Order: sequence, then C-alpha cells, then structure tokens
Amino acid sequence: MEVKQIAKKYGKKQILKDISFQTEKGKCIGIIGANGCGKSTLLRILAGAEKPDSGSIIVDGKKFIFGKGNLSGQVGYVPQENALMEELSVKDNMELFIALGKEKADKDYIEALCRQFSVSEFTKERVTKLSGGMKKRVSIVCALINRPRLLILDEPSAALDLVFKEELKESIKVFTKGGGTVILSSHDKGEIENCDELYVIQNGTIVPVEKSLSVEEMTARYMQKGN
Repeated sequence: MEVKQIAKKYGKKQILKDISFQTEKGKCIGIIGANGCGKSTLLRILAGAEKPDSGSIIVDGKKFIFGKGNLSGQVGYVPQENALMEELSVKDNMELFIALGKEKADKDYIEALCRQFSVSEFTKERVTKLSGGMKKRVSIVCALINRPRLLILDEPSAALDLVFKEELKESIKVFTKGGGTVILSSHDKGEIENCDELYVIQNGTIVPVEKSLSVEEMTARYMQKGN
C-alpha cells in the first residue's frame, strides 16, 4: 500500500494534512499519537470507510477509488467503535461479511476462527446482548473471514482479556507471515512492541518513530494529552 498526501478536514478543523507513507507485504505497521490526533480518521480512510478531502491510496499498483468498493473483501477492518448490526445475530453478521468476499467461503477456516476466539458458542445470539469483549471478538472474526490482504485494526485489543489479546497477537503473526499487511493503532505495549515499523501523527502529519525509543519513552513523548 502507498498512501499519498491524504488530507481531511471537519468543518474548519484540519485533522490530517499531507499524510504519506508506504507499507510492504508481510509487515505490521503501528500508528501512534495522542487521543484526538487523527489516528481513527486515518484508519477509516485506509479501510475505505471514509473519503479524504484529497490524496490517494494505491494497493498493488492500483488506485483505490473511494465509494466504488474496488477493495471489497480484500480489506479487513476492526474499528474502535462497534460496527456490527446490533439487532442481527452473530451468524447473520458473519454472513454479511462473507457476502463481501470475492471467493467462496472456506467453512473449515471460518469454523477454526470462531473456535480460536470462542465465538462458536454464541453465534445464534443477537449482537445487542453481547458484552463489549464478545463484540470485539466477533468483529475480529468478521475482519478475517474473507482472508483479506490488508488488515486494519483500531485499538483492537481494547475490551479483550489477556487470553484473547494473545490470540489476536498470534493471528497478526500468522497473517503477516502469510504475506498480509497489518496497519494498527494501539496504546497497548505488547501490540506496539510487535510492530515492524511505527509512525506517529502530530499536528496532522505523520513521521517515523525513532526505533531506539522504548514504549515508555514513546508514550511520554508522543501519546500524552497535549502532544
């Protein structure tokens, strides 16, 4: 993926300006920064869920056309907020995501995903009845269900207990080893440490984070309110 000069404004407030960076296959890229700096906005744009004011995204040499769904099923996205259909069952939500895929659903793979994140036991439940952690696990399964090439995760371990944080970490490793690309935003030390590259958003722009910094130093320098 190549991101070129992405800009986004809400009203008179410039959230992102001239965001440009590149990712490689098989890499996990972390985006950090203080709350409100524009991380979620950038990830929504990269996932195709929001249109930028200007700029472009190129995937495998092809320009992504916003609103055309030309990457449908090829991008898995777990937003920070719950994006599941609350009144539908878990199974029905999964079916909606499966329908976005370009290829026939792999039932064995989907069943393995559900077992890994312990979703199998409540697939008939309506999403509205689930806890926050259960919803997040379903969202992760839905994001992976079509074997996407690009996985975009916004604070993915939020609401997860330690067991499922480890399962998510393992899924990311398997995904990147298989040639997939992960772009995530996180405040979790373990997730940050597992990223191959880190970028920080400050004042609407994005720059690489010094590799010599510890997570504690990054937190103090880049992720505190006011930075």
